[in-house]
Amino acid sequence: MVITLAKAFLWLLSLLPAWAPLWLAERLTGVWMRLSPGKRHVTEVNLQACFPEMSEADRARLTRDSFMHYVCSILETGRNWYRPMKVLHAQCEGNVGMDLLQQSVESGRGVVILAPHFGAWEYLGFFMQDQADMAILYKPPSNPGMEKALLEKRRRAGALMLPATASGLRQFFTHIRAGKMGGMLPDQQPTAGQGHFAPFFGVPALTGVLVTRLVQRTGCIALFAACERLPGGKFRIHFLPAAEAIHSKDMTEALTAVNQGVEACIAIDPAQYLWSYKRFRARPDGEPPLYD
Repeated sequence: MVITLAKAFLWLLSLLPAWAPLWLAERLTGVWMRLSPGKRHVTEVNLQACFPEMSEADRARLTRDSFMHYVCSILETGRNWYRPMKVLHAQCEGNVGMDLLQQSVESGRGVVILAPHFGAWEYLGFFMQDQADMAILYKPPSNPGMEKALLEKRRRAGALMLPATASGLRQFFTHIRAGKMGGMLPDQQPTAGQGHFAPFFGVPALTGVLVTRLVQRTGCIALFAACERLPGGKFRIHFLPAAEAIHSKDMTEALTAVNQGVEACIAIDPAQYLWSYKRFRARPDGEPPLYD
């Protein structure tokens, strides 16, 4: 019943004009911040840790703007799920680094697109499905009904959706080895035993080793991608090269390169990153927790 109501609500949101999600988000941000003190606290802690030189007034503005973009991403889901693909593609106002993507695909080595929680990352997934034979790795939700709904909508443009399970990862590696393209999130905190600490804005962050293992075992090219949200319901896609150190056999060097790529995406517009995520939940031995 809950899933049905949620889908009906998203369908209603899909009827809104393209400019409406951001317009509404600007007006709902204050309410959302009051209703989400926990997320607000996490955002403030993360910004303090990552931008210690920033003034309190600037961090306060960045906190509010970050919440606005988070609300907007929720309101955009209806259009992403229910509007025709040609309508969605028309919202793309341009791209940066498309030649880099094309050269990487033409190399035949396989390409992994590393897309952090920045801007309109849901829209980015649909955009990428129109570029090549795409496989997207996802973390299965605990609710089977929710997973079914997500898969139904997210693969409607033809992507191969693979769960981050043992069998799904095997298929993902095989897909990349065949010279095809895959997409995954590089900034999720991994489960125990699946990560090492590496600096993220100078702060030790438990970082997943899957990206570096994939690059080393397949020899694929790693690119970062970010979908910048623009006024008027438009988007701009950015493709950025990964630092050469991502191929390093030294795990700390390779994972530092992964986090530097995420930082480069955030630099496009820091307000559009999902700062409410507990990126520093795990701490090195002896270090105090950040989110108490």
